[in-house]
Formats: sequence, structure tokens, C-alpha cells
Amino acid sequence: EVVGNDIVKDMFYACYKVLSISHKVIIKGTKSFTNDLSGMQAFYTWCTKRNSKPESNLVFVMEATGVYYENLAYFLYERDCLVSVQLAQKIKYYAKSCNLKTKTDKVDSKMIAEFGIEKNLSGTELWTPPSKSFKMIRDLSREHTSLKEACSTAQSQLHALQQAHSVHPRVIALKQQQIEFYKQQEEAVKQELLLLVKEDKNLFDKMENITSVKGLGFITVIKILAETNGFLLFRNIRQLVSYAGLDVIEKESGSFKGKTKISKKGNARIRAALYMPAMTASVYNSNLKTFYNRINEGRNEKRKGLIAVMRKLLILIYTLWRKNEAYIINYNMNLNAVKS
Repeated sequence: EVVGNDIVKDMFYACYKVLSISHKVIIKGTKSFTNDLSGMQAFYTWCTKRNSKPESNLVFVMEATGVYYENLAYFLYERDCLVSVQLAQKIKYYAKSCNLKTKTDKVDSKMIAEFGIEKNLSGTELWTPPSKSFKMIRDLSREHTSLKEACSTAQSQLHALQQAHSVHPRVIALKQQQIEFYKQQEEAVKQELLLLVKEDKNLFDKMENITSVKGLGFITVIKILAETNGFLLFRNIRQLVSYAGLDVIEKESGSFKGKTKISKKGNARIRAALYMPAMTASVYNSNLKTFYNRINEGRNEKRKGLIAVMRKLLILIYTLWRKNEAYIINYNMNLNAVKS
């Protein structure tokens, strides 16, 4: 028994489906609810009335779209319900395979429920919320990003003011004070993040391993971990790369050959966090510099090599986190030396 949920800001649409003994899919109901506490309570009651076999594994399936799904996911998890949060790209590809031509909240909820029944979700497919400290880390890392963007905007405005004709000195002074405030807040958030990480020895040790890679600093790594929930949603590198929007898409048909580019259909925060580290790594990390130059060989535009380095860094963070190992610069050379 599966309940598919299509969630937006103010409401969500639910579809309750059951796979019978004869392998026939039966719809027990579809209904919309407000995306607040009263709506969730009404939804829970609605589902309970339709669950004829409480001992059966009723699974609630939803997409990981922004933050709108979180309240419902936590609400259900706290009531010992089985919750499955799926990557938006996975649901999208499933919808394409179903050849759906109509797209509404009601249709999407039915499709998500169908996905849950077909995949027979269990085990690692079920959602487990991050710890309170990890959620705090995510919130703080996003606030750091917000402050950094605000500071960058203010610096651009200051530059424009300084170049403009006859701007009052007080206006420039106020803008400088604003920039200084943003920088102080950035540093304060960074120190708070550092304290939180140090409180968890396992997390701190893993961070030490990853930040030994040239180009990967503390803030970059913590942002990647925060946006991926410590990689809990991912079972392989392909899923992670797709989630970050760094997967390559090609368009070819007969003699037509379109441009090869990244999808950008994923978490933009991850791509933003990796951009500057990739630029640094392509200059100072010997392995990635060689890789960057090889990708860009014979190309006027260097962007493709930079994106490839971003993808490499993301995979490297994932691998070191999973294996809980220190970074070895010349891994293959060292491995051959041991064998000999």
C-alpha cells in the first residue's frame, strides 16, 4: 500500500493506491490537503481510514523538491510511518517512461504512488531524517551562502557608487559599513559551523580527510555534505552527479549533432559551492590540473574543463566520505610501489 504525495508551497495532493493479491492496482482515494499542521493531521486521518490492514507496510512517497516536503516527511516519520523521499530526477524519468502527457498535481500524485508500488520501496529506499545537529549545519551553511551573496552584491554596489559622479561620502560610508557587517556575520557563522563539526568526532575526522585535497576548504565540504544530507539519499555516483545537475546531456539524431552540456537540473547550491574550488584545483592540484588541461586541449573555451573538475571534486568528496579514508595524491603510483 502506497500513498503518493505531490507537494507544493501551500498544499499537497495525495493518492492512495493498493496492490491487490491478484496484482491489480486499486485507487482507494485522491484528495488535496493544506501544507500545514491541520492539513497534515487531516491527511493522516484520511490515510488511517483507508488502511484496512494496519499490519501492512504502508509507504508514503514524495519528491525531494526544495524544502516544501520536509514538514510532511517529519510529521509522518514522528508517527512511525514509512517515508520514502525520492530524487526529483528519478521521478521525472519515471514519468517519462509512463508517457504521461497531462501534468497536474493530481496526476503527479497518482504517478508517484504508481512509482512506489512498482519499485516496492523498502530498506535503503526509506527516508531517515538528519540529526538535529546536521540539520543545524545545513541551515547555517545556507545562511553563510546567503550572507556571501549579499556581501558580493553590496561590493558591486560600492564599486558603482565610487565610480559615479559626486556621490555623497555618507552614502559610501554606509555601504562600506554594510559590507563589513556581512563579513563579520560570515565569519561568525563559519566559527559556529566549525564548533558544531568538532562536537562530532566522526564528522570532524572525515572532514579532515576531505579537506586535505587541494582546492577543497572547510566551507565547501560542509556545504556539499549539508545539501546532500551526508549522501544519505544516494546509492551511487551517477545519482549524486544527476542531483547536482552536473550530468551530461547529449542531443543527436541522424546527421544532427547538438551541443553536449550539463543538465543544470539539480541542486544549484552544490554547483555554486564547487565553482571556485574547481578553479583553484585546476591550478594548484597537480592531478586535477593535468585532467583540466587534457579536457581543454584544443579548445578556446575553458568552461568544459572547469565543469569536469567540479564533477571530479564532487565524486572525490563522495568517495572519501564513503570510504572514510585519507586522500592519497599519487594513489596509483603508491599502489604499484606496494605491489612491487
